[in-house]
Order: sequence, then C-alpha cells, then structure tokens
Amino acid sequence: MRPARLAPLLPTLTTAALLAVWEVLSASGVLPVEIPPVSEVGAWLVDNLGAGDLWTAVGQTLGHWALALLAGVAIGAALGGAMAAIPVVNELLTGVVEFLRPIPVVVPLPIMLLLLGATSEVVVSLAAVAATWPMLSQTFYGVRAVDPVARDTARVFGLTAGQRLVWVTAPGVLPYLCTGVRIASTITLLAAIAMELIGAVPGLGATLGTYATNGVYDAMYGVIVLTGLLGAVLNAAFEGLERRALRWHPSHRARIA
Repeated sequence: MRPARLAPLLPTLTTAALLAVWEVLSASGVLPVEIPPVSEVGAWLVDNLGAGDLWTAVGQTLGHWALALLAGVAIGAALGGAMAAIPVVNELLTGVVEFLRPIPVVVPLPIMLLLLGATSEVVVSLAAVAATWPMLSQTFYGVRAVDPVARDTARVFGLTAGQRLVWVTAPGVLPYLCTGVRIASTITLLAAIAMELIGAVPGLGATLGTYATNGVYDAMYGVIVLTGLLGAVLNAAFEGLERRALRWHPSHRARIA
C-alpha cells in the first residue's frame, strides 16, 4: 500500500496498537487490577448500550453542555467583539479578563455548591465560564484581523454600519468564530463532566464517580471511553458545520480542490 493511501489509516492503526498494548499489559498482570483489560471494558459497553440509566446520564450531560455552550459563546462573542471594536471597552475590561481567565473553573465550585447546592445550574454556569474565554479570544482577534482597507473602502462607498458589519466584518470574523465554537465545545464538555463528577450532579460525571467509588472499574473505564467518543462525535460535527459554513474561504477551497 502506498504511503499516501496509508496516511488516513494511521490514526486508526495507532489507536488499535495502543489498545492492544493495554490489553496485553492488563491481562498479563503488569498493570494493577484497577486497570481492567480492554476486552472487559468493551464487553461492559456492549452489554450496557441499551441501558436506560446510561443514556439518561448522557442526555443530562448533553443538556448541561448545550446550555453552557450557548451562554459561553454568546457572552464571549459579545465581549470579544466589544473589546476589539471599542477602545474604551478594551481598556476597561483587559485587566479584569487577564485576571479571571487563568483561574480554573473548579475553584469557585465549592462556593457555588454552598450557595446553590448540587444542581444543574451550577454545572451550566461554571461550564459557560469555561466556554467564554476561547470564544472571547477568537472573536477579539477575528475583529482585529479584518482588513482595514476593505473596511475603509466600504465606508467610502457609502455602506451603512449594518451593511459593513454584514458584508465586511462578518466574513472576516467567521473563520475565527467557527474555530472558537469548536474549541469551546470541547472545553465545555470537559468542564461539565468535571463539575458533575466533583459536585455529584446527575450526568456522566456523577455516574463515573459512582462506579469509581464502588470499584466497578470496567464500568468506570467504559464511561470514560463513552465520554471520549462523545467528544469526538461533537468535534466531528462542528468540523463538518465549519466546512459547510466556510466552503467559500480560501483554505477550505484549497482543501476541497
């Protein structure tokens, strides 16, 4: 098989090789008993694919993820656009943003749990904060990257502010927005599961914590694998939407060609 034809298969081959190593090391006793063989994890997944409780947890996590992503994308895009377009807003908010952005979202979790309890609102709020930062950065740099010559030319030709936004700013910012949403999606899912795990809020995180606490390790790793597959599916979905939305963009036209 030619190297060019083999290249698309490399990720699959690498994953298969790692799983095979895991299976051999676990079955031979090299790994501790807390790490069961891949075959046991796979068997648990197959046996529980039709379990209602598991899919209820998946639905709860996806609900947290969707609400948090919508809120984070809206807030991040609004703040990033305002900071990039309005110098006064940028001066007022830069210090606050640079102070808050490095703080992990798990830090305020104990306070939120004390105030609101182990509720979905806590998960959504903190996961939305996690989604805000990549969206803010991408929007900020996207607006700043808009060609000033194109912007000035549109103004000279008499386009209104709304028309300049639609025909000049939006096409220039859209690639950054698509990347920001895709990054925020992954971060939001990770944050939501982490908040569910730590706060014992119903969802995949709480399910994972229950299995880990009770020593049901094949189920625990099965849930971990399921969350990884869920993240991969969501990322692939956003990549597909990005390709459709940006099929006019030079980078995507070159890839299609």
